[in-house]
Amino acid sequence: MKILVTGGAGFVGSHLVDGLVEAGHDVVVVDHYQREKIRYSNEQAVVYKMDFNDARMVEMLENEKPEVICHLAAQISVTKSIKNPVFDADRNIIDAVQLLERARLAGVKKIIFASSGGAIYGDYGVRPTPLVYDSCPATPYGVSKQALENYLAAYYKTHGLPYIALRFANIYGPRQQASKLGEEGNVISIFLNRLLTGQPVTIFGDGSASRDYLFVKDAVQAFICALESDYVGAVNVSTTEETTVQELFGKIVVIHGANHPVGYEPFRAGETMRSVLDNASAKELLGWRPMVGLDAGLKQTYDWFMATFK
Repeated sequence: MKILVTGGAGFVGSHLVDGLVEAGHDVVVVDHYQREKIRYSNEQAVVYKMDFNDARMVEMLENEKPEVICHLAAQISVTKSIKNPVFDADRNIIDAVQLLERARLAGVKKIIFASSGGAIYGDYGVRPTPLVYDSCPATPYGVSKQALENYLAAYYKTHGLPYIALRFANIYGPRQQASKLGEEGNVISIFLNRLLTGQPVTIFGDGSASRDYLFVKDAVQAFICALESDYVGAVNVSTTEETTVQELFGKIVVIHGANHPVGYEPFRAGETMRSVLDNASAKELLGWRPMVGLDAGLKQTYDWFMATFK
């Protein structure tokens, strides 16, 4: 099967490309290669160094004729979406809908979208949070993720273009890097970056905020399961295990083998206090389940950071 991955040289995207190539698929990557972070290329994939909203996408889709698009490219910072909601909407809604229209005209048979359960549900009253379609996101980033899911549903009803929206928990693992600007990045990559550079770790609030941390290889397997599924709609992809930021830092310190200075600052605007997803939908509808526990995943991530940046 020929599969196009947008954002395929980034953190999750590059792992997905590697997994798809290993599974025997023909993979096409679209990635702008312009961010300050390291980008990753698989020699067996066809790579187009351009943005997914580039006008050249029309010709590329006509020439490559992918059967499936895995859409990961996006504005990914919740903080940035609050500071500049217009940019977030342009990137995550307008540009993404343009991609859907181009995909439809090019005869693409399926879209798999990297959505966000944490951003869409926010501080939902039921935890672990089941698959919910009437939630009300608290940030522009969450609104944009939900909006694109609605467009995908509309394209399915109107044009018969199937889709699966993978509502991920907080993905972490090797190749994830904290932004130089401090505006994005899973807390795990930020903590590890501070450990390596000798800077004090900052915890926002009292450390009781919690998340559901999903290892990147498990996220990749969810995409592969979605490829093979006839289901149409959204699923929660998570571990269904809740870990506080304080507990997370404690686990990282144990792996690091030494204490590290830590400071506390007030919660940031738009911050979700507790987020843990019920993954029954992914288990039942995709036949997927998480395989890597948090301790093992943290160790792999720590080892990668040490080997790459120290």
